Amino acid sequence: MKFQPEALGAALVVQAYDEQGVVISGVQYQHSVVFGVDRAPLAWPKTGAEPINLDDAEWILGQCPPGMEVLLLGTGPKQVFPPVDVRRHFLNKRCPVEFMDSQAAARTYNILVGEGRQVVAALLL
Repeated sequence: MKFQPEALGAALVVQAYDEQGVVISGVQYQHSVVFGVDRAPLAWPKTGAEPINLDDAEWILGQCPPGMEVLLLGTGPKQVFPPVDVRRHFLNKRCPVEFMDSQAAARTYNILVGEGRQVVAALLL
Protein backbone atom coordinates (compact mmCIF):
# COMPACT_ATOMS: atom_id res chain seq x y z
CA MET A 1 0.00 0.00 0.00
CA LYS A 2 1.36 3.40 -0.99
CA PHE A 3 1.29 6.11 1.64
CA GLN A 4 1.57 9.86 1.52
CA PRO A 5 3.36 12.18 2.04
CA GLU A 6 6.43 11.83 -0.11
CA ALA A 7 8.46 13.93 2.33
CA LEU A 8 8.15 15.90 5.56
CA GLY A 9 11.16 18.18 5.58
CA ALA A 10 14.25 16.24 6.61
CA ALA A 11 12.28 13.63 8.57
CA LEU A 12 12.23 10.02 7.40
CA VAL A 13 8.78 8.97 6.16
CA VAL A 14 7.21 5.68 5.14
CA GLN A 15 6.16 5.87 1.50
CA ALA A 16 4.93 2.30 1.04
CA TYR A 17 4.44 -0.91 2.95
CA ASP A 18 3.38 -4.33 1.65
CA GLU A 19 4.41 -7.99 1.74
CA GLN A 20 7.50 -7.10 -0.35
CA GLY A 21 8.87 -4.74 2.28
CA VAL A 22 8.77 -1.13 3.32
CA VAL A 23 9.92 2.01 1.48
CA ILE A 24 11.36 4.65 3.81
CA SER A 25 12.30 7.98 2.24
CA GLY A 26 12.90 6.38 -1.16
CA VAL A 27 14.80 3.27 -0.01
CA GLN A 28 13.17 -0.18 0.00
CA TYR A 29 13.88 -2.55 2.89
CA GLN A 30 12.97 -6.21 2.63
CA HIS A 31 13.65 -7.02 6.28
CA SER A 32 12.34 -5.87 9.64
CA VAL A 33 13.57 -2.38 10.55
CA VAL A 34 13.74 0.13 13.39
CA PHE A 35 13.86 3.83 12.50
CA GLY A 36 12.90 7.25 13.74
CA VAL A 37 12.29 10.79 12.63
CA ASP A 38 16.01 11.46 12.32
CA ARG A 39 17.32 7.93 12.90
CA ALA A 40 18.41 5.94 9.86
CA PRO A 41 16.66 2.58 9.41
CA LEU A 42 18.51 -0.24 11.11
CA ALA A 43 17.94 -3.90 10.28
CA TRP A 44 16.07 -5.70 13.06
CA PRO A 45 17.22 -9.33 13.06
CA LYS A 46 13.71 -10.70 13.61
CA THR A 47 10.74 -11.82 11.53
CA GLY A 48 7.05 -11.62 12.31
CA ALA A 49 6.91 -15.41 12.62
CA GLU A 50 8.13 -15.43 16.24
CA PRO A 51 6.68 -13.60 19.25
CA ILE A 52 8.60 -10.65 20.62
CA ASN A 53 10.66 -11.62 23.66
CA LEU A 54 12.65 -9.79 26.35
CA ASP A 55 15.84 -9.83 24.27
CA ASP A 56 13.95 -8.14 21.41
CA ALA A 57 12.50 -5.56 23.79
CA GLU A 58 15.93 -4.71 25.19
CA TRP A 59 17.45 -4.50 21.68
CA ILE A 60 14.70 -2.14 20.51
CA LEU A 61 15.09 0.05 23.59
CA GLY A 62 18.78 0.36 22.76
CA GLN A 63 17.82 1.90 19.41
CA CYS A 64 15.52 4.55 20.91
CA PRO A 65 16.94 8.05 21.34
CA PRO A 66 16.46 10.15 24.48
CA GLY A 67 13.36 12.29 24.20
CA MET A 68 11.38 9.74 22.21
CA GLU A 69 7.67 10.29 22.79
CA VAL A 70 6.37 6.93 21.61
CA LEU A 71 7.54 3.64 20.16
CA LEU A 72 5.29 2.11 17.50
CA LEU A 73 5.87 -1.61 17.38
CA GLY A 74 4.48 -3.18 14.20
CA THR A 75 3.95 -6.89 14.82
CA GLY A 76 3.66 -8.04 11.20
CA PRO A 77 0.47 -8.58 9.20
CA LYS A 78 -1.66 -8.90 12.36
CA GLN A 79 -1.71 -7.11 15.68
CA VAL A 80 -0.12 -9.42 18.23
CA PHE A 81 0.41 -8.45 21.83
CA PRO A 82 3.67 -9.76 23.28
CA PRO A 83 3.72 -11.71 26.54
CA VAL A 84 3.05 -9.85 29.78
CA ASP A 85 6.73 -9.89 30.82
CA VAL A 86 7.67 -8.02 27.62
CA ARG A 87 4.94 -5.41 28.07
CA ARG A 88 5.97 -5.01 31.70
CA HIS A 89 9.60 -4.53 30.61
CA PHE A 90 8.64 -1.55 28.40
CA LEU A 91 6.54 -0.15 31.25
CA ASN A 92 9.38 -0.53 33.77
CA LYS A 93 11.73 1.29 31.38
CA ARG A 94 9.13 4.07 31.06
CA CYS A 95 8.90 3.52 27.33
CA PRO A 96 5.50 4.45 25.90
CA VAL A 97 4.81 1.72 23.33
CA GLU A 98 1.88 0.92 21.07
CA PHE A 99 1.51 -2.55 19.55
CA MET A 100 -0.27 -2.73 16.18
CA ASP A 101 0.01 -4.47 12.84
CA SER A 102 2.98 -3.18 10.82
CA GLN A 103 0.88 -1.44 8.18
CA ALA A 104 -1.03 0.51 10.86
CA ALA A 105 2.27 1.33 12.60
CA ALA A 106 3.67 2.73 9.32
CA ARG A 107 0.60 4.94 8.79
CA THR A 108 0.60 6.11 12.42
CA TYR A 109 4.31 6.89 12.22
CA ASN A 110 3.72 9.27 9.28
CA ILE A 111 0.85 11.00 11.08
CA LEU A 112 2.92 11.56 14.22
CA VAL A 113 5.93 12.76 12.21
CA GLY A 114 3.62 15.22 10.44
CA GLU A 115 2.66 16.56 13.87
CA GLY A 116 6.33 17.10 14.70
CA ARG A 117 6.41 14.31 17.30
CA GLN A 118 9.53 12.35 18.28
CA VAL A 119 8.56 8.83 17.28
CA VAL A 120 10.39 5.56 16.63
CA ALA A 121 8.90 2.70 14.62
CA ALA A 122 9.94 -0.95 14.78
CA LEU A 123 8.31 -2.86 11.93
CA LEU A 124 8.33 -6.64 11.66
CA LEU A 125 8.11 -7.94 8.11
